[in-house]
Amino acid sequence: MSGFPKQFIPDSEKTQEWCEKNVNAVTKFLENSSSEGISAADRDVLNYKTYNGDLEYEDYSYITEQYNLPSPATMANYPITRNKIDILTNEDLERPLDKNVSAINLEAALRREKFKVSIIANKLLAEINSEVEGQFGMELEMDNKDFPIPDDIDLFMRYEYKEVVEECVNDGLDYIVEKQRLKGLFKEGFRDLLISAKEFYRIYIKDGDPYVRRVDPRNFIYDKSISTDFLDDAQWAGEERWLSVNEVIDEYRDELSEDDIRQLEDMRQATTDDLGRFNSAVDWVNIDDNKSSKIRVLSAEWKSIKGINFKVSENKYDPTNPFKKMVKDGYKPRKNETVETRFVDDIWEGTCIGGRVYVQCRRRPNQVRSVDDAGSTPLSYVGVVYNHTTGKPTSLVDLLKHIQMLYNITMYHIELTMARAGGKAVVYDVAQMPTNLGMDMQEVMYHIKNDGIIPINSKDEEGEAHSFNQFGQVDFTLSASVQQLINLKVMLEQTAGQISGVSPQREGAVGQYEYVGNVQRSVVQSSLSTKGWFYVHGEVKKRVLERVANLMKVAWAGGKKAAFILGDQGYRFLEVLPDVALNDYGIFVGDSGKDDALKQVVQQMSQSALQSGTISLLDTIKVLKADTMTEAQHVLEQGMDAMKEQQAEIQQQQQQMQEAQAQAQQAEAESKMALMQMEIDGKIKVAEINAEARVTSQEIASDADRDIDDVREKNKVSLETVKADYSSQQAKDKAVSDKDIASVKSANKK
Repeated sequence: MSGFPKQFIPDSEKTQEWCEKNVNAVTKFLENSSSEGISAADRDVLNYKTYNGDLEYEDYSYITEQYNLPSPATMANYPITRNKIDILTNEDLERPLDKNVSAINLEAALRREKFKVSIIANKLLAEINSEVEGQFGMELEMDNKDFPIPDDIDLFMRYEYKEVVEECVNDGLDYIVEKQRLKGLFKEGFRDLLISAKEFYRIYIKDGDPYVRRVDPRNFIYDKSISTDFLDDAQWAGEERWLSVNEVIDEYRDELSEDDIRQLEDMRQATTDDLGRFNSAVDWVNIDDNKSSKIRVLSAEWKSIKGINFKVSENKYDPTNPFKKMVKDGYKPRKNETVETRFVDDIWEGTCIGGRVYVQCRRRPNQVRSVDDAGSTPLSYVGVVYNHTTGKPTSLVDLLKHIQMLYNITMYHIELTMARAGGKAVVYDVAQMPTNLGMDMQEVMYHIKNDGIIPINSKDEEGEAHSFNQFGQVDFTLSASVQQLINLKVMLEQTAGQISGVSPQREGAVGQYEYVGNVQRSVVQSSLSTKGWFYVHGEVKKRVLERVANLMKVAWAGGKKAAFILGDQGYRFLEVLPDVALNDYGIFVGDSGKDDALKQVVQQMSQSALQSGTISLLDTIKVLKADTMTEAQHVLEQGMDAMKEQQAEIQQQQQQMQEAQAQAQQAEAESKMALMQMEIDGKIKVAEINAEARVTSQEIASDADRDIDDVREKNKVSLETVKADYSSQQAKDKAVSDKDIASVKSANKK
């Protein structure tokens, strides 16, 4: 870091004086800042003025100040640039903050892999277990036996599986997002990105919680030697603020000495005439419009180097993996011990007030380090410098600035033309005034208007006549140039839409004769043009949330309990376990634009599913109210599964009903057959008794045999008749049963 004092020095040499020199180094960068700095003439300042409609009238003087005479028109700002930016920022505000927390350190990855292996093993054992249980009546031992086995294990592990600490961190992020209104803060940051091509935040611990503060790009200076757009690897950064003396004392009262306060009071009494006592290359004291003193407060952070000593001792059980323990500087190793030094990032900070008072010159507290890589730690600032392929960032305002200027000039000329507009006029030579008739100009104008007569006197005062050719006509009505100006205005509006990617259709300006398909295609094309801005902003949000999640390890190391309101879900209760400090966390932030399109498809599918009876009305309402595509998909899947289970239960009930009806019919038939058989057996028995009572003669015997045969033949005929009647009745009953089942099915579908 050029301009900074040495960083590779012992802690004993990192004194107050050394810290002040580092702060002064950042101040020196402020003095030498050009278009990338935070000076009053900074490009960012002009961009914010363009967005706010604050005109630099000197830029338009060549139009408005001709011939040193006042213009009948007024140069004003017509905010086509602001409209484009406001539309994009409001779109971002409407997009859901879809986030997913995962522990990304090595130990967490091993736990996830171990659990995945156990699920795969359980799936295989379950298949074997069904066969073993069928053959031998035994069950095999299984890990996580009570855990349901998903159909697609990879998808489950990727999107659904969560450890307890991951759920805790996700709840913690919900708490921070709601408590600190981060969605609104991200909207302001996105506006910064569109105006200046820069978006910055500072994340630190405040009141025991991770805290996110937006940093104004106009007040931020940073390490411009970084190779990436993002500030992740920045070596130093500085932030300036203009505060009153009371504000300075309120914020730093615990850091200020009596001498510091006396110097601040001296700055409070400063006047315009003696500002030179406090200001040099950089202004430290200023007088605002209310004649009050404002003091520049510059806070700086930078990366230093720190050596950490470890004593290394022998491990008898694993010689290749010796024991290591951190020790203080100057530790004398014992026998069979060595001392190793590891160099790590060490963040320092300091604040300069008014160029004279230094406070908070110290090692920055609450530095977050990775579980797997304790050597690196970032600055407390997160942000991006976007679209700087030419060496300086280019924002949306930079792209539209010239169009905005031409648009204002065009509207100025339209107003000027309207101010000059009038009716048709007569060119009247006052030498022709009929003074001999006692008329003045008012009387002449009266006769012109009311009589349609223009009285003249063709003779001069000496009575000499002159030829009359002095009258003419001038047309002061709106000329054709107005239409040309209006055409130019429309062309500039279209050009601004093409450059920004925000078409008139996206703004809601749909022509009277435009087809719906053309409007939709225009909106889609417009979304593609602005996708880059949303992507970069999404990456910044991801980094902010990751920094917040990992700062929880320090802020909530002992656990955290709280209650908060989350939208229409009512109260949510937060409980963070101390185990949260044992992991590193990564945040996945969904592509809101893509997810929104997919969510619309899911919502359309839900309405179709409602019409077909696949899901219920309540589930359809839940899908329509879902904030994210993932939530909508989850609700739709649950609703379809519930409906399938309901339909399966109905089918099972119908099958049971059919079986019961069949059993009842069979029992009834068997009962009828038994009664008929008893009747037949009784008749045969009576015939046999009668036959035995007859005389034993051959004739009688012959008659008896004949009677018995007759009875049996009659009974045989009767039995066949009964069987036929039974079959016919059974067929009729079955037809009735089938008709009843069809009616039940139809009712269930309805």
